Amino acid sequence: MKRILKKGMLLSIFVALSILGAACSGGGNKVTSTNSPTETEKPAERTSPGSSEAISIVTGATSGTYYPLGGGIGKALNGAGIGVNATVESTGGSNENVRLLGQGEAEIGFTETGIAYYGYEGIEMFKDNKFDNLRGIMSLYANLMQTVVMKDSGIQSYADLKGKTVAIGIQGSSSALNMQLVLKEYGLSLGDIKPQFVSYSEGVTMLKDGQIDAVMIDSGIPNSAVTDITTQHDVNILPIEEEKIKSLVSKYPYFSNMVIIPKGTYEGIDVDVPTAGAKVMLVTHAGVSEEMVYKLTKTIFEKKEEIIKIHPRGDSIDLKTATDGMSIPLHPGAEKYLREQGAIK
Repeated sequence: MKRILKKGMLLSIFVALSILGAACSGGGNKVTSTNSPTETEKPAERTSPGSSEAISIVTGATSGTYYPLGGGIGKALNGAGIGVNATVESTGGSNENVRLLGQGEAEIGFTETGIAYYGYEGIEMFKDNKFDNLRGIMSLYANLMQTVVMKDSGIQSYADLKGKTVAIGIQGSSSALNMQLVLKEYGLSLGDIKPQFVSYSEGVTMLKDGQIDAVMIDSGIPNSAVTDITTQHDVNILPIEEEKIKSLVSKYPYFSNMVIIPKGTYEGIDVDVPTAGAKVMLVTHAGVSEEMVYKLTKTIFEKKEEIIKIHPRGDSIDLKTATDGMSIPLHPGAEKYLREQGAIK
């Protein structure tokens, strides 16, 4: 909570971004504003310190799902009268959030379940920084791999990406890691493509400008950056075959079995697209009190409908699935609330 937030990334800019076309930093002539908060839905900003306790919610890129959904959660917490002043920060995503939470520099964060597990166990990208103080709050939706190519590119499969220039998310992100794992299923490695480690919105802009051949976005649906390009260009989203997904799940259990991007999710995508997905969860750390996490968890569930008004993925706040894919120990405060509600027997 004492961390200095990145300039220009505070929640106070959320509405301005929404009014401009929303989190789609690529811009364009056609803007889809269905998921953008109106001025009356403006997320509450952090107020000056008083009797309330300040908490930091770390999210992801403004063009992803973590940031606007985090904005909805922040607004709900700030308006609930529970003695909390929540500030939402745009970050590099899952990996950075695990580090910030593990170091006690944030109180709530979004991350994929697999990344949380790696951080807790001190393996893979966290082999030099074990964060066994991470604790789970609840599971949410699945991040879906959405690899976008121009329809006339001739690229029909991940196998066709060999030798191509592909934006895969920022260096060390869960997007970059998941892309590497999927490529491996097709007999490829990052060395077989020309990876560009850029943000989702930068990747979409590069694809529009013909600088790259594909952009991979690992996000909930609909994603504003994907919406941006599909409303302006004829594109395809690459499918991942069922046998490849089964292979992924057998090796990396945090991946979800067969998930679909439904037709009509994006303009011009008229068929269901099978792809890989990994559960997203809300995480805290052991240094946050049981009372505080109980209060936060209870409020998030009770204010679900308000959160949905900011972003539709608020519908994934569900007691029935709150512990699905939970890859680290639950925080005692979250566990207490979930037991009271019958979500844990």
